[in-house]
Amino acid sequence: MSGKRILLISKTPLVARLEGGVLGRLSHSGVIDLERLKAAASNHEQTILAVRRALAQHRINEWQVDRLQPRDAEGKDLVVTVGGDGTVLTANSLDSELPMITVNSDPGGSVGMYTRCDGSSFPALFDAWLAGRSQVECIPRLQMRIDGGQAWRILNECLFASANPAAMTRYLLEIPEAPGSSSWRREEQRSSGVWIATASGSTAAIHSAGMQTAEAHGPALLFLVREPFQGLRRMDLLQGRQLPPLGLRLTPAMPGVSIFIDGPHIHRSVPPGSLVEFSASPIPLRLLTLPPGPEGGQAGGQD
Repeated sequence: MSGKRILLISKTPLVARLEGGVLGRLSHSGVIDLERLKAAASNHEQTILAVRRALAQHRINEWQVDRLQPRDAEGKDLVVTVGGDGTVLTANSLDSELPMITVNSDPGGSVGMYTRCDGSSFPALFDAWLAGRSQVECIPRLQMRIDGGQAWRILNECLFASANPAAMTRYLLEIPEAPGSSSWRREEQRSSGVWIATASGSTAAIHSAGMQTAEAHGPALLFLVREPFQGLRRMDLLQGRQLPPLGLRLTPAMPGVSIFIDGPHIHRSVPPGSLVEFSASPIPLRLLTLPPGPEGGQAGGQD
């Protein structure tokens, strides 16, 4: 089969991102296990080779980018990620509805949620996609808009907080009175910020902050106020579990507030008085899996 266009997104291992002197200091101080990091990098390189060998068996046009941009998937037929959950979260920033084959490049060292094969099972899954036999697993996402602008899709979680981690965040929080209601409960709050998470992201930062998890990959909007300041006016809307999502609105009452989406790399400043709206995304993340049978199987991964 010819003419298929593949966007390949690969992580850069930590040992390749840090200078030798920095790695030496970290290793000497006991902060990292340098041999483990080197082994993970070697596993990653071997997985990349396995993926490229499988692609080379077909007449495939492959694109690989260093700094991913939202429109990089335009004109492509498939997205392939090689890394772990962090690499899938990076690919989630694409403005695309394309399916993804998500490859775990270090199965022995990662146990994440979003990868669906490893280097050894990639060829079978890729062949199944080419033959039209692969299955699609849809992962619900949330979306966020600032003043009704561009929709940003949230796969895992996002943080609404001051860009200065030592600053208190002042804002208005609103949630619907009831399903289908046009009325909103409103509360002025002061805190360290607000976590907003999907069901699949409920096991990450929001859970570490004290939130109960939700069933993985179901439609959900969870929010948790971080370190609320209970001053002269008591706050009551400190957490919520919307199954399915009903909506959440946040309006900063101070400058310097940002939204951090699925980690620290994607963030947007929110001017005072701007309305930030969270809702269910109409477009899920589409992960390809093998059909049930002898060749089936999955592998998890996390950066």
